[in-house]
Amino acid sequence: MNRQVILRTELSSLEQRYLVQYLEPWFLGKPLPLSVFFLHEQKKELNIDDRITRYRLKRYAVTAGVEKNINSRMKVKLYYDFSLVETYDVQPDVILSKEDEGTLAISSIKPSLVYDTRDDPFEPGRGVLAGISLKIASPLLFSESYFVKFIIHGSAYRKLFRRVTLAVSARGGMAYGFGDTDDLPLVERFFLGGRSTVRGYAQDTLGPKGPDGNPTGGNAFFAGNIELRTSLTKNIGLVTFLDMGNVWVKSASLQDSDGNTADIISTDIKYTTGIGLRYETPVGPLRVDYGFKLNREPGESKSEINFSIGHAF
Repeated sequence: MNRQVILRTELSSLEQRYLVQYLEPWFLGKPLPLSVFFLHEQKKELNIDDRITRYRLKRYAVTAGVEKNINSRMKVKLYYDFSLVETYDVQPDVILSKEDEGTLAISSIKPSLVYDTRDDPFEPGRGVLAGISLKIASPLLFSESYFVKFIIHGSAYRKLFRRVTLAVSARGGMAYGFGDTDDLPLVERFFLGGRSTVRGYAQDTLGPKGPDGNPTGGNAFFAGNIELRTSLTKNIGLVTFLDMGNVWVKSASLQDSDGNTADIISTDIKYTTGIGLRYETPVGPLRVDYGFKLNREPGESKSEINFSIGHAF
């Protein structure tokens, strides 16, 4: 019957995630795949300068939903998600909403549409992967935080020569709270920077800053990436890249040390460029990337090094 159980772990010095997925291809006796996910996550964010913990997060989540192929290239998905999120050891400058401390229940539905023509999901040489998704957390679903998030993404791949592939990607999203939610809770804000977005910045550090210079996340983002992927040998590859993006808070205010409040408004895009080394494995490349900031602000580091598994997009 092709039922599947999948266990996935992601471990780092800042984050530990454990995910169990059950896939039932014949839901209610029909060719309608049903997926159920169980997630446990622990995460901490550190100050940029002194590496002191800014906050810790613990999440338990259950997600269930169905997927339907419209044709060989397009798929529609509908999922329900329930999460219990505990945020603790939170520094004062990080708190932007009443839900940013303690335990928060988030109940939401997530419809999405995916278009995929890639020739290989691990090492694409041609094709397009694109999609749009919506997340709605509402009091009708007994959620304690109410918001809407919209995300659109697209990636394209083209083999220029036998050993050279051009890969481009663009992502963007917006979110807003309604009802009693003026600002998104910490766990639902957008963050950029790090191994899969803008690689010249440390993980989750790009975007609006609090009074002490640490990132607070935002409710809108844009990220773009361009890569030239070159195979040097059967297992070794070289990548040159240009990343760009930023995060914005359009409706939130922060309080400075004197008690004054000011809206955070930013329209600039940050750019980084760099080079990466790849070692191919059966589950995607092991990679190390060196990203250099092209328009860094005073006090920012010149560059960052990122390690990961799989391509950035």
